[in-house]
Amino acid sequence: MDKVYKLSHDYNHSGDPERDAFHVPFEGDNNISAYMIDTEMYGSDLLPDRIYFQANFQLIPSYDYPLTDLNIPVMHRRMLDVFLSLGEIKYEGIPVIMIDDTYLDKRFDDSGNLDPLVPKNEDYLAVRLTDGLYDFLDLDNSEYRPSRVNPNIPSRIRKAVLKKADQGFPPLFRVKFTPSTLFISQAAKEALEVNNIKGCVFEEVEVSKT
Repeated sequence: MDKVYKLSHDYNHSGDPERDAFHVPFEGDNNISAYMIDTEMYGSDLLPDRIYFQANFQLIPSYDYPLTDLNIPVMHRRMLDVFLSLGEIKYEGIPVIMIDDTYLDKRFDDSGNLDPLVPKNEDYLAVRLTDGLYDFLDLDNSEYRPSRVNPNIPSRIRKAVLKKADQGFPPLFRVKFTPSTLFISQAAKEALEVNNIKGCVFEEVEVSKT
């Protein structure tokens, strides 16, 4: 099976402005997306021990791939388990604690500890892939804006075409030149569907015949 898909969020279900959960501010939150993507430049020491989100508890239990205001992949542990069941994935998981956004009393004490009375859900993780960027992008067939520094490499990709993977595509992976995009294999897509994983949208990506 050589089909591959971009993994995106379902933007049509949320009752909030395109978000299911909003993060509680933490040190480094403005750089967390870069920390999660560039594993060569940024070490694990820059990652938070946990991330709190104020979440819509009417939606969160029903969605495994929730929309948040941080540009990072947050998924239910059962969604991650689906990927892991299909093959090895090198990753770091940051515990995510969803707290009920309708709870109006004080949520944290002066030391930053969550009040035990606050309703919470600890079934999610922020997932940082650490196996690097695969050299799967077919530059001859992809459509992109060339870099001003080096016109032979893309600065912005309009259409990604991937090269056929000799050993098959990993269940979940990132690709050189488009590191913020998550790709999944056909087997992963089918497994997510069979396991009724919610909140995902799949966009098929063209794969070169050679």
